[in-house]
Amino acid sequence: MSNDKDNNGSSDIVELSKELGLKEALGIAIGALIGGGVFSVLGIVIADTGPGAFLAFLLAGIVSAFTAYSYVHLALKHPRAGGAFIYVREAFKSKSLSGVIGIILWFGYSFSVSLYAMTFGWYLGEVWKIFGDRTLDLFFYQVSASAFFFQLLSVVLFIGLNLIGIKESSRTQNILVLVKVSILILYILVGIFAIKRDNFTDPFFIRDGYSLVASSVLIFVSMEGFEILSNSVEEMKNPKKDLPIGMYFSIIVVLIIYVAVAIVTVGVLGWSSDLESYGEVILTVSASVFLGSAGKWIMAIAAIVSAASAINATLLGSSRLSYMLSHEKVIPVAISKINPKTRVPARAIILSGIISMLFVVFFDIRIVATIASIIFMGIFGAVNISAIKLLEGKKRIPSAIGAVLIILYWCFWFWFQFK
Repeated sequence: MSNDKDNNGSSDIVELSKELGLKEALGIAIGALIGGGVFSVLGIVIADTGPGAFLAFLLAGIVSAFTAYSYVHLALKHPRAGGAFIYVREAFKSKSLSGVIGIILWFGYSFSVSLYAMTFGWYLGEVWKIFGDRTLDLFFYQVSASAFFFQLLSVVLFIGLNLIGIKESSRTQNILVLVKVSILILYILVGIFAIKRDNFTDPFFIRDGYSLVASSVLIFVSMEGFEILSNSVEEMKNPKKDLPIGMYFSIIVVLIIYVAVAIVTVGVLGWSSDLESYGEVILTVSASVFLGSAGKWIMAIAAIVSAASAINATLLGSSRLSYMLSHEKVIPVAISKINPKTRVPARAIILSGIISMLFVVFFDIRIVATIASIIFMGIFGAVNISAIKLLEGKKRIPSAIGAVLIILYWCFWFWFQFK
């Protein structure tokens, strides 16, 4: 809820619009989960981990599943936009701690949006090369002018869509999710028959599997997205029913798709440290093996649509979080103003988009993916610990398991870095 004053000084209460049903909830969660991550960093993960790269996704998915349990129970107990920010504040009764968590999470969403925007721009830039290729030097990097343009344009477009209203953005989201899931299922079903079993022979893991955890950290951002529903709980028609289904079902579906895509990609291309050189276009390379030149364009479309839906969903979550941070006076109060016509936090949407665009300009993909993943590992840990404090009895057990897994995650990751 937001309290705004009109020009006469009277107080008008403008609430967020309750437009989200189960279909929209699934669209937001799946759309955010299947973003640019699997397209942009899969090559890096396979090159670093080996044929067992699919286990990196499975590991991240297991941790996310336990964390989703905490999010569901906390969101229903405290049904307000803000997610982790609200839960930490309620658990520890500290405005300072919750404020820090909220701002860190806000930046995590912004890094995620920039990752998806990079993927969107790179793939659309590849398609655009049909009409000619131009490059420019930007901050010591040679970047495709068309790709960089599309990276920024993608954020601008979805700022505009979110400003129109949540009903319109959720309808667009459902269409985008249907398209990208259909293409990825096609990739899996056809690609299975092109798998070479010899590609899964020794070594199953590179460096004795030490890099499995490090790679899992890199793609942890790929399992981020389900929790965005907790930021939209105030806009859901029936959160008690739709929120649990939306979170749990989306994680199961996306995890199956991720693992299958990783298996098919390794099975088709095999393992090589050179796979990292394919970068964000690895799935187009793999698809072209068993679908010919058409496969390249089909997967390019899938990547563009996937990144687009992830930008849309994550920008939604980011803007609702910044709206709540503003409403609670963690950041300037003016940002929480809700447009009385569209009933969306317009200023929060614009600000969140601008921050994401700045990250696109100043960071490369490995840095963006790693920072986003580390942030969400920390946030998920904080949410699980908050659930342990706020829930009662046996309800705390899954949250405790989630907290322990994330702590182990951190320990193994730091150990691997020093090793």
